[in-house]
Amino acid sequence: MDLGIRTRAELIAEGLGSSTISKRVSSGRYTRVLPGVYAIGEPTTQARCHAVTRWQPQAVMSHRTAAYLHGWIDIPATIEATVPRSVRMRPPPWLSLVRRDLDPDEIMFDDVMPIVTKEQALFDCIAVMSGDDLDRLVDSHVGNDVDREAMSLVCKRNANRAGAPAARRQLLFRAVGFASEAERVLARAFNERRFSLPSNVWFGGYLVDFIDDRAKVIIEVDGREFHTAANVFRSDRRRQNFLQVRRNHLVLRYAAYDTLCEPSAVADEVIEICRRRRHARR
Repeated sequence: MDLGIRTRAELIAEGLGSSTISKRVSSGRYTRVLPGVYAIGEPTTQARCHAVTRWQPQAVMSHRTAAYLHGWIDIPATIEATVPRSVRMRPPPWLSLVRRDLDPDEIMFDDVMPIVTKEQALFDCIAVMSGDDLDRLVDSHVGNDVDREAMSLVCKRNANRAGAPAARRQLLFRAVGFASEAERVLARAFNERRFSLPSNVWFGGYLVDFIDDRAKVIIEVDGREFHTAANVFRSDRRRQNFLQVRRNHLVLRYAAYDTLCEPSAVADEVIEICRRRRHARR
């Protein structure tokens, strides 16, 4: 893949003199991206990343930039790369350099540049991100394109780094098996309270959102279609009658909107009911 990045040495080798290079920069045909590194025309984000590795051949795309290159997030505001501790170059404002000596098994290559592996990229993101954006990133990728065991090994290898405790918490509390954003945040809330419940489980011929078999409680998170589509409403009434009357399970229903706005309150209420019913069934 040619991203249109050329070093000054390459342009001179192609027969261009210094004055010609300067004229092409002035006319907009070339863009000076970094010292001694040019782009043909206006560089894309990927081209800027490539330019970093041409400027500093030991640089490896990392953190949110690696997450972007792996296809996980939108274009980050700042390009982030990891370079060896010995590198002392001052980057421009759009580039952030993290100085750390990477192991070879922490690096992979795409067509044109080195990138940290997906597991390392996620660990790096955990070290610099927070809030629901980070939770969503972890929940969406661990167990899918990021191997859970490989991620655990990365945490062990980086045990002394600042992001290690947060990474371990993320692996412990991550949501799995969710089918919607509302289910994801509720699963997170359950896990953070050490009250994990199986999600999207087949029970009695129906796929239920969450279930506590010990308490005989089923939790359903209803989207907007539950309130607006007549056929969904009728189907759901039959479903609830079967689960609650014939299978003797209490069915708790929560609107997706309320679950997204107040996941902690919903989780606390569900857990209280489940614990009370577990105690009564002893």
